[in-house]
Amino acid sequence: MLQWAIELSEFGIEFQPRLSMKGQVMTDFVLEYSRRPIQHKEPSEEEWWTLRVGGASRLSGSGVGLLLQSPTGEHLEQSIRLGFPASNNEAEYEAILSGLDLALALSVSKLWVYSIAASLPIKEAILLPIHVQTNPSVAEASTCNTIEAKQADDQEWTNDIIGYLRTGTLPEDPKQAHKIRVQAVRFTLIGGYLYKRSFTGPYLRCLNHSEALYVLAELHEGVCGNHSGGRFLAHMAHSQGYYWPTMKKDAATYVKKCDKCQRHAPISHMPSETLKPISGPWPFAQWGMDIVGPLPTTPAQKKFLLVATDYFSKWVEAEAYASIKDKDVTKFVWKNIICCFRIPQIIIADNGPQFDSIAFRNFCSELNIRNSYSTPHYPQSNGQAETTNKTLIIALKKRLEQAKGKWVEELLGVLWAYRTTPGRPTRNTPFALAYGMDAIIPIEIGLPTIRTEARTQDDANEELGRNLDWADKERETASIQMANYQQRASTHYNRKARPRSFKNGTLVLRKVFENTAEIGAGKFQANWEGPYIVSKSSGSGVYHLQKLDGTPLLRPWNVSNLKQYYQ
Repeated sequence: MLQWAIELSEFGIEFQPRLSMKGQVMTDFVLEYSRRPIQHKEPSEEEWWTLRVGGASRLSGSGVGLLLQSPTGEHLEQSIRLGFPASNNEAEYEAILSGLDLALALSVSKLWVYSIAASLPIKEAILLPIHVQTNPSVAEASTCNTIEAKQADDQEWTNDIIGYLRTGTLPEDPKQAHKIRVQAVRFTLIGGYLYKRSFTGPYLRCLNHSEALYVLAELHEGVCGNHSGGRFLAHMAHSQGYYWPTMKKDAATYVKKCDKCQRHAPISHMPSETLKPISGPWPFAQWGMDIVGPLPTTPAQKKFLLVATDYFSKWVEAEAYASIKDKDVTKFVWKNIICCFRIPQIIIADNGPQFDSIAFRNFCSELNIRNSYSTPHYPQSNGQAETTNKTLIIALKKRLEQAKGKWVEELLGVLWAYRTTPGRPTRNTPFALAYGMDAIIPIEIGLPTIRTEARTQDDANEELGRNLDWADKERETASIQMANYQQRASTHYNRKARPRSFKNGTLVLRKVFENTAEIGAGKFQANWEGPYIVSKSSGSGVYHLQKLDGTPLLRPWNVSNLKQYYQ
């Protein structure tokens, strides 16, 4: 017993003999069920109530926790799940308000509130005391008139331990005093500085807040720093012989807010927004347009391809040009779309000057055609046109051999093959969805079928009329098949998506592209530039930005080209 007493003495364990079981039970029963007399007197300094609150937010929801302690030591715990999305700061505010409502409901006249304030401009979470004093009239109205905040910036974590090691001073709170006694066993004072005994090496010097910031700055971006990650930065500080309780969290926060690390951070290829399929309501009502090129120059100096795709039937129109201007786009829409099919409702294109010109906008406005433009450097906004471009280029490459400049001669054959090939989304050919029946291809002339061997014109007319009667049904079936295909594609795509969003006023960095890259930077070019301020959200991951001086950017940007900036 003596040996055990010596071994356990360094942990501050005190032995108290247990009283008689029968007497203890009676005492607990009396204390629990007896009513205390109501005393009407002014609360003394010892009759202050203590409220500790905390809130947190994550993807699955937000919640708050409350712990109300009476002057006599009773505890009242309460947890609340918020029924609305909230940030960490908003959850903290809700926790304080819920705690105040609970205290006022119990007619508490004096209260100390402790909240983990993560939004304060400090590097570690501390208990921030908030002095709340109420009077009966205020309690009845469930409001609070006086809230005085006392910040404990000068209260370092080492003060209590140093005070105990030097003079044996302990806090008045018994729990806190016991905690200090247990912790102080692993600390010692050497030359007036506090050191912590290490399990794997020499003594670790304990640092306060300012000293920890200096160590992190020197190790991360000093002479010997290489802008390492937060985990490795904390390991380096520990290996060099330093210690403070929140060194891992502080290292991660420091790296997260490093300007150079944010600007040169790698570009993530994970989808930043869920897939939102676009489909046309009826044939030739919605078209997607794009420009392909430059391609190998032909003898007629043509090197660009203007492509238009119907979102419903997948019908494709394309023409080759030497150069494409807004007047060429206007003529193409009039000749290949309006005169051949109908006036469309929507034309989706990118932000090229050929589509976003005053002349083309006026032309569409006169015909009541709505222009829709995709965000810069985000071709997924006009995915149907991009898919068609890829299919046409692959088909042309397979037909061409050495004479790459003959792609214009092969273009009509590629378009005919595309229009008469069943597509996976609709399980039908664009020709059949456009004209109500399948086209007669050259193989049916070499090897005749029932359609090509119709003995009389009446038989052919009867077959044609029957196909036209079924055209609407075929289109409805194709619409259902396309919706099913898009739903399966969205489910597969959204598995990898990591959606993120920004609020108005958030600082963001924008991805660097060729037209915004620094001249002469080469391989040392940063991946991100900015910061910019989010001024407005247009939905579907599209944000309007402005510079720090308030100058708005010309066009909105997709969330995939943005990332939050921390400072």
